[in-house]
Amino acid sequence: MADELVAWSDDFLVGNEKIDGQHMGLVKMTNEFYAGVQMGGVIAKVFFMKTIQGAVQYVKTHFATEEEIMLKVNYPLYEEHKKQHEDFVAKVAQQVSTFEQEDNPDPAGFVKYLMDWVLQHIAESDKKYMPYIKELEQ
Repeated sequence: MADELVAWSDDFLVGNEKIDGQHMGLVKMTNEFYAGVQMGGVIAKVFFMKTIQGAVQYVKTHFATEEEIMLKVNYPLYEEHKKQHEDFVAKVAQQVSTFEQEDNPDPAGFVKYLMDWVLQHIAESDKKYMPYIKELEQ
């Protein structure tokens, strides 16, 4: 079993120190979830329920940071990007509700979704606003 599900890569950098630091935090959080759900069974469910609220708050703070910067630079895809954020938070809320109600939830499946979404979002959507952020810093 690997210690990490996702290894940080400088390929994830978008060029803003604050956002890059938060992205590192998202990767770290994904790896912590992965380690926690590897315990399996009831332990994995308890771990998930204990840590998910803090993770959701972290993600919301990160999204607010990105959106604030996008507004400052008049990013033309702001609404589309914000919708991706909202859809992700809604999906996570739905997963939490499902986990609370199920006797045998699949936290590993959620961690895979989290990893896939975070990596795709950084690699595709977040990279698109890089040129706009660079203009802000000049």
